[in-house]
Amino acid sequence: MPVLQDHLRLALLIQGVFQVKPSSIECEWDSGAQRVDTLEGLAGKTPGSGNFTINATGAVPTSGPEYDYFTACQDGRYVDMQVPFGTKSYIGNGWFQTAGIGQSVGQNTEFKFQWVGEFAKLK
Repeated sequence: MPVLQDHLRLALLIQGVFQVKPSSIECEWDSGAQRVDTLEGLAGKTPGSGNFTINATGAVPTSGPEYDYFTACQDGRYVDMQVPFGTKSYIGNGWFQTAGIGQSVGQNTEFKFQWVGEFAKLK
């Protein structure tokens, strides 16, 4: 008999406020390490300055987005983000690299953004 199991649903907190409307959240860690090659081939790597990127999309209520991603992006404002998953969370400070809004025929109006932040250890 198969075992039933609940699966994790990612959440997003901006400045400590839980966001209700995200439909897609993708997180990526980039170590920033650089390849070191010699004539014999790959010799290893050098450490780099890592970063953490969040790409998210979500429905926009008629009252407007839950957070003003667009103004934060234009202002270059630093924003705290938290993505809890399982027993750990990413918590870091960064900025909105891009922010956008759009709609396809017959679909909800959606926001999208890319946030780039510090390469913080999970807590």
